[in-house]
Amino acid sequence: MKPLLFKVPVVDDRSFRVEQDNLPHFYGKLHFHPEIQLTLIQQGEGTLIVGDKIDRFRRYDILLLGANMPHVLRSDPDYFQADSVRRSTSVSILFRPEQLDASVLGLPETKHLKLLLQEARQGVRLRCNEDDPLAKHLETLPGLRPFEQFMSLLRALDTLATNPDREVLSITAYEQPRRPDDHRRLEQVFSYIFQHYASPVSLDDVASVANLTPGAFCRFFRQHTRKTFSHLLNEVRIEHACRHLRESKQTISQIAFGCGYTNLSNFNRQFKEITGLTPGEYIRSYHL
Repeated sequence: MKPLLFKVPVVDDRSFRVEQDNLPHFYGKLHFHPEIQLTLIQQGEGTLIVGDKIDRFRRYDILLLGANMPHVLRSDPDYFQADSVRRSTSVSILFRPEQLDASVLGLPETKHLKLLLQEARQGVRLRCNEDDPLAKHLETLPGLRPFEQFMSLLRALDTLATNPDREVLSITAYEQPRRPDDHRRLEQVFSYIFQHYASPVSLDDVASVANLTPGAFCRFFRQHTRKTFSHLLNEVRIEHACRHLRESKQTISQIAFGCGYTNLSNFNRQFKEITGLTPGEYIRSYHL
């Protein structure tokens, strides 16, 4: 497997690239690239990983991801079904940090944009709806002339920088890309988790996937994610459990066992630790 450094195609006469995706599902592998990425998710739901943050993504999320920030939008399993009619669509604009150099970010009027791009090293998210002016603004990007796209980028960054509802996602800031071998190992581990989270997963199993001893794997994983493997596995399982609690008619115990837990009390404890709510409280809060 080649290292998952994304090479964004360069447009010769532009300092940025606008992309419009319309796919059965989003690209599901952890990756990074030297460009800053501003993305509006128009359709699609699934698991979001940005640095050390694991959460849900949904329609009309706006994401600002800094250069070399490891990330993945892992679409929900039903998007991968052969007979699925669901689509995953997004609009993105990608640009190198140096392309908004001192001539733009050095101005007093753009000081807030510089601070926003510093936040982007940890990933930034704004949750919107279809009527949000910023979401509507980003949806127009593909149809604009290059100069209008550039001005729209600055306007979008200004709107995001001045919105108090934006949230920083990852505890850790990322600036330098990981070594290819390290990134490949992490991608293999994340892929294994997504495929097997509903089954028993042992430390020996996942260490073998990374081709490390259990002790070396624990050190490696903590160094790169700032989390223990067991904590991250619980985050993935609870994230999937939250989805089922919102969308299915299964009982709490059925959902717990279906997400890889063999003990209901352990599921309840992990759920409360990660979400701050019991499963029952979560259901009630979601349906208020």
